[in-house]
Amino acid sequence: MSQRIIQITDAPLPTPDPWADDLPGAVRCPACALADPGKDRCRSCGEHLRRQVRKRKPITADLAILLIITLGRGPMLLAIGFLYRPLDAPLLNPWMIILAAQVPLMWLCAGGLALRWRWVWFASIALFMIDLPLEIALQITQPGNPVLPVAAILTDLMVVGMLLNVYDEVRIDTATIGMPPDHALPKTAQGAYNLGVEYSQMGQWYFAARLWQRAVALQHTEGRYRRALGSAYLRLGQRATAERELQAARWLMPDDVQTARLLAALAETARATRP
Repeated sequence: MSQRIIQITDAPLPTPDPWADDLPGAVRCPACALADPGKDRCRSCGEHLRRQVRKRKPITADLAILLIITLGRGPMLLAIGFLYRPLDAPLLNPWMIILAAQVPLMWLCAGGLALRWRWVWFASIALFMIDLPLEIALQITQPGNPVLPVAAILTDLMVVGMLLNVYDEVRIDTATIGMPPDHALPKTAQGAYNLGVEYSQMGQWYFAARLWQRAVALQHTEGRYRRALGSAYLRLGQRATAERELQAARWLMPDDVQTARLLAALAETARATRP
């Protein structure tokens, strides 16, 4: 027992931070720690550097007006076609059939837009852009009440304009993938270690190394933290610092099998790269 206490007391201090010379605000890839990795994907390992952010937004006045127009357009045009049709015109004609078929599609579009489904926005744009030349062709080829085709064309143009105006309601924002700010990081060594484990499971070894550095700084006599930090350094190509951390882990946990395996892998890598 006394020998174990001596070992823990004399445990090596944490190795110097290999990224200590980074300028404030410097960006590194969360997976491979490459400096200035790019914008959307790391140019070295291909890791995503940005993620989509969906935010629930209140229904604006423009979106509410668009939903009302989309829901009421079909019934309004059908009522115009039924009430003001010429006396000799049949009730079922190409205009009325097409307008009736559009009503459920318009209602589905309104429901998707109310839920801020982005693909529904694009589908609605496509639907109205296809419908516009169709109604112009019907106006030219089909005789009948002149008010109906004019109203249909004008409402199509109005809805397309409103759709363009509310694009921000369905737009998916992006944000750079990063660690929480310092004030939001765990205050205990175990908490920092656990969060680092979560990052490592996502393949974000640079973030994991940063969290395990924090855990080691708070409790450098814990062998698990030293082993985890050494494994992160090894993953990130920092072989010298990885060896020092793993040696410290072996000092604290002489019988740990995982530490022995990591040291063996490090030695094998050194032999493979030796000229």
